[in-house]
Amino acid sequence: MIVRSLNPDGVRERLALILGPAEAARIGAAAGVEVLIDDEPGATASAVSAALTGASVERTPAGALVVVASRPQLEAALNAAPPQLAESLRRFLAAFHRGETLAPTLHLRERILDLSDEARVMGIVNVTPDSFYDRAAGLDDVVARTRAIAAAGGALVDIGGQSYAHWNPRIAAEEERDRVVPAVEAIRAAGIDLTISIDTFKASVAEAALAAGAHVINDCSGLSDPDLAGVVAAHDAGLVVMHLKGELNVRAPEGYHYDDALREIVEFLYERTERAVAAGVRRDSIAIDPGLEFGKEPNTDLEILDRFAELRTLGYPILFASSRKSFIGRIFNRPAKELLVPSLATAALGIAAGARLLRVHDVAETVQLARMMAAVRPGMRSTLVPAERMPGTPGGNSAPSAAV
Repeated sequence: MIVRSLNPDGVRERLALILGPAEAARIGAAAGVEVLIDDEPGATASAVSAALTGASVERTPAGALVVVASRPQLEAALNAAPPQLAESLRRFLAAFHRGETLAPTLHLRERILDLSDEARVMGIVNVTPDSFYDRAAGLDDVVARTRAIAAAGGALVDIGGQSYAHWNPRIAAEEERDRVVPAVEAIRAAGIDLTISIDTFKASVAEAALAAGAHVINDCSGLSDPDLAGVVAAHDAGLVVMHLKGELNVRAPEGYHYDDALREIVEFLYERTERAVAAGVRRDSIAIDPGLEFGKEPNTDLEILDRFAELRTLGYPILFASSRKSFIGRIFNRPAKELLVPSLATAALGIAAGARLLRVHDVAETVQLARMMAAVRPGMRSTLVPAERMPGTPGGNSAPSAAV
């Protein structure tokens, strides 16, 4: 019998168990074929086609090169290429490598977040009175909610002091700072062992929150404040760069149109992450977010979910944030409180495509989802120690098992 796998990551894991890591990597590379597009090729299509024996090479009307090739084809061509062609082939190889690997860790000040085994969950705690869903009521509630996130298996807490919904007004930096800084201080004073993220685009708010002990700045504006990246770099903190079309708290009356949504999002995130690196932010401290719903219509959000894996070509960990968002509510014609199941479905799509950070309202359910998806992988299956019987059945424990 011949079995065809549709999951190249799973193929490599299974081969590693049979043949060893080195041989599995070699065979996995030979089996993997990618469609690669170079907008600035610096070489003619005929030259690349001649070098890449057996590959498909086309030039678009706009001048880009579209190459369908495997890693061994690219490596062989590079080894024999003249200097004028080598740079184009190196760019294809670099894109190939970024697309087939996931960053294993994220550096966040003194913390290293392990992303190698399963997606990590970031629980939302909103300290703004006009948030669309589930707001904290005072600092005691902030601490209680953060403890609950930790107890449910979350790895991060994301503190938000400003609603970005277009029906809510933009608040001053001083007011936002007065909301989020006491929350950070309360969490730190309570000794809760969670990575603290601050959902802000303002450099002055970021500075105050990082000084109070936060670890990450989650910028939903894609670095609209030119000083924010420098503040993050000065604190050796983490940075989430999100794609945004238009402005926060403003909805374009004519809606949002994309000729090629993922291409535009990838180009935006590439430019903004390079800007962050130039300002001193470590590459291994950066994560990216395609910005579901921000400057997008529901059809575009669905396209992002369908093509989510294309974001891997940037080489950064990907944060996935769709929890109870209005694009899901508009699709199902239901309010936010009724969107748990479709929110979990979108999270599963994100994890399968390579997301390793999940920003959610429902931490316990999403942690179970992430652990279940991790558990099916060959390397994880072999380490599981299941309970003898399911709790609640005859002979089973009365308390839930922590096996997964």
